[in-house]
Amino acid sequence: MTDILYETQDQIAIITFNRPDVLNVFQRSMFQTLLDLFEKIEKNDSIRAILLTGAGRAFSAGIDLDEVSHLFDGTMTMEQARAELNEMQELTRRMVNLPKPIISAINGVAVGVGAEVAIASDIRIASQMASFEFAEVKRGLFETNGVMHRLPRLIGMGRAAQVMLTGERISAQSAMDMGLITRVLPTEMLMREALEIARALAANAPISMRLVKQVLHRSYDLDLESVMQLETEGTLECIASEDLKEGVTAFLEKRIPVYKGK
Repeated sequence: MTDILYETQDQIAIITFNRPDVLNVFQRSMFQTLLDLFEKIEKNDSIRAILLTGAGRAFSAGIDLDEVSHLFDGTMTMEQARAELNEMQELTRRMVNLPKPIISAINGVAVGVGAEVAIASDIRIASQMASFEFAEVKRGLFETNGVMHRLPRLIGMGRAAQVMLTGERISAQSAMDMGLITRVLPTEMLMREALEIARALAANAPISMRLVKQVLHRSYDLDLESVMQLETEGTLECIASEDLKEGVTAFLEKRIPVYKGK
């Protein structure tokens, strides 16, 4: 059985974590598979949006601890462990820097890597059965994959401190209340809604979406003037694009625009 399923539909790349018998726990090989898929997607101009989900009743329950036991059993040097952790963190870097929007349709438990992948996505919606845990403190571990950077920015410093220090389980409704996700849906409606969002994204101008994603991520650490300068440069790039001309023409002609990402 393939650990990660990949298909395309209506300019959307759909990636499914496919180890339902073990709650889609990640094996190390799955990190590289995802990196390879994201590289393939970035180079494919016909793909405009990416949708992630899990098979069965979990999004992902984390990483297979048996596969990474060498990190904490004393058989590796600190430098070797550092290098391996850096390789795993490349997944977050790739997702955040990918110039196409990523939606996570969180269908069940999201723990460890599952939660990390979810918060590295641009849009997160979840089923009523979903839950989240940042429970490293309960295992004597520490957050990785950018959690310490992204989680406080999503839900605020106070809430981030509480969920990471307690390792408490967060229900789907609580996750929406604190801003971790934007919608909670019945399980049977989750993928339909996710695909509708993905189709709406795929219909938008690719250059504009890339700029929104890039500047949103950079704006966290910049002052107002710096952000407005980035906005100016982004607007100038749009002004020079064919997509802007198409968007304006389609609006005036009362038709749906057909963007080419140029």
